[in-house]
Amino acid sequence: MGSIRGVAEIVLNAQDIDALSQFYQNVMGFTFHSQYPKMNPTIVFLNIADLQSPLGKAHPQTLAIIDPDRHPSARGKFDPPADRSFSLNHLAFEIDESDYNSEIAKLESIGIKTTLTQFKHVRAKAIFFQDPEGNRLELICHDSSVSEEDAIQADMETDRSIQSAIDKLD
Repeated sequence: MGSIRGVAEIVLNAQDIDALSQFYQNVMGFTFHSQYPKMNPTIVFLNIADLQSPLGKAHPQTLAIIDPDRHPSARGKFDPPADRSFSLNHLAFEIDESDYNSEIAKLESIGIKTTLTQFKHVRAKAIFFQDPEGNRLELICHDSSVSEEDAIQADMETDRSIQSAIDKLD
């Protein structure tokens, strides 16, 4: 297997394709790429970020939102959104550290509940929240307030605390 350059596409099943598409455009800042069919779409493609890769502008880093009950190539191949049971925990998107506080303010100003987390062991901080269909999302960035030494100490503590929790289960 060759080297992975990045995520090419994330695909979400949707109960309300328009509401989910609007959320990712208006709240997350993704831009519209295309939809099929043009009227009453069964799949919408949104740009997450343009990549400098061989796929180029024809296939930027993309979020595809699909109605699996109506889209011809998906119909019958996936559980309907209301019945699905899946292992996806959350989707994480990297942001600039300078945008961290404004992203929190933007989400909270439109009534979205956020949970803030610091990951000292990897010198990062994150904002967790949900989209309209309950998918957990994370905006994560570098945390310049954590020194390299603090990160090393936090890494050892993270390892110890996880092992301790596992030992208590055994």
